[in-house]
Amino acid sequence: MQRFIKKYSIFLMLYIVFQPVLDAVTGLMTQTHMSVTFGVLIRMAVMAVTVFYLLIFLILNRDNRRGFMMIGYFVILALVSVISLFINYKNKSLFVTSLEITTLAKSLYYPIMLLGYLYAFEELAEDRIINRFFPKVIFIAVNIISIIMLIAHFTNTSFSSYSYYKLGESGWFFAANELSAIVSITFPIMVWYALKKINRWTRLYYWISIILAIYSALLIGTKGSLLALLFSLCLAILASIVQFFRNRDRRKYFAGIFILLAITLGGIIKAYPAMAVARTSELHTEMIKDKKQKAKTKKGITKDQKKYVQTNKTVSYLFSGRTVYFENAAHNFSKSTLPQKVFGMGYATNFKKVQDAKLVEMDYVDIFFQFGVIGTIVYLAPLLYCLIYLIGTFFRKFGSMWSSKWIMLVASVCLGFGMALLTGHVIEAPSVSVYFVSILAYAMLNARIFLRTNEDPYTIDVED
Repeated sequence: MQRFIKKYSIFLMLYIVFQPVLDAVTGLMTQTHMSVTFGVLIRMAVMAVTVFYLLIFLILNRDNRRGFMMIGYFVILALVSVISLFINYKNKSLFVTSLEITTLAKSLYYPIMLLGYLYAFEELAEDRIINRFFPKVIFIAVNIISIIMLIAHFTNTSFSSYSYYKLGESGWFFAANELSAIVSITFPIMVWYALKKINRWTRLYYWISIILAIYSALLIGTKGSLLALLFSLCLAILASIVQFFRNRDRRKYFAGIFILLAITLGGIIKAYPAMAVARTSELHTEMIKDKKQKAKTKKGITKDQKKYVQTNKTVSYLFSGRTVYFENAAHNFSKSTLPQKVFGMGYATNFKKVQDAKLVEMDYVDIFFQFGVIGTIVYLAPLLYCLIYLIGTFFRKFGSMWSSKWIMLVASVCLGFGMALLTGHVIEAPSVSVYFVSILAYAMLNARIFLRTNEDPYTIDVED
């Protein structure tokens, strides 16, 4: 059994590398209108084996208090999920069993995989195997994404990020928002890995991967990925300045890192007018003007379009119409029964036709409407625990948080939580959540060792 635990822990690390391939195959299969995709089947299979892995881990560590708490959590989560399904089966005007169960399965992916990675990293940290896999696996995975994006771009086989604008590219990946979230969350880890490898200037070639990742992110054309790039590089520059003044014997090195980061940031700013995201901003303004003009004609505009053009211009641009979907979902929630308010309304609240089912695409909001008041508390409990723990570590060890490792981990975790609100498709999207929870688990492992030993765990870092 212990041998299985070790091998599966290593598999979970390597599993991250295969994510871009799964996503590309899924994207190509979706284009052929296949209802069940290869990627979904693989991810559900891995989730099922991870449940078995966790049970074995608990059997071998049954005297562990954390293990007992984990069993309790999953029992409560399963109970809440079953109650929610039953309530919505009885109350929803249209209950589509396949949609409800598929959505619930995707939702359960994050808590199962988060706990799986928490235990896997503890197992791998004992003999420093983790140094050979993380963050290297993240670095390799994003490089694969960049290669696929570039091949698709130069062969003119990319899918459009915005089909109605015919702008932006998502390579062979079907969902541009999910791709944007992946690149955004992983980019700080890419920067950390590259900076640690460039301990000698003869290794400057590692920065080529960063340039390719930036180019791929800008091809997508989403504002989320652009903001993530700017946020990550600004924090890295700040960290390099702090390290410059703290390390007198390495000032020349950190000055070089500062220049490298500043040039990269300047390049993004210089290239902004030519980016697809700049054009979508212009088209957004033009679209609102057009709809306002149509509202004055006999033809008019729809009720949802009217809400959209009346929303604050900046808010409507940042959330891309999600505020309208939120208003509609909130209206359905207000008219729902008390049990639905407590345990949620399932997939896309109430809808009379499948084609009318719309998610808000803001994770926390969708989770609230899906699981209700009690269900949301239970569902988000692991994330809230990790967030509070990491915030506490950040302020308790504030002086040590300015290394490239810690500041980029902070950036990645912040982007994960932030993108879940701004663009959605993070917590409840298995293709994205696997990156988020693995990085979160890695940050938690570092934080726990740091607080327990009162020393920054140098044994958990990029291995030279």
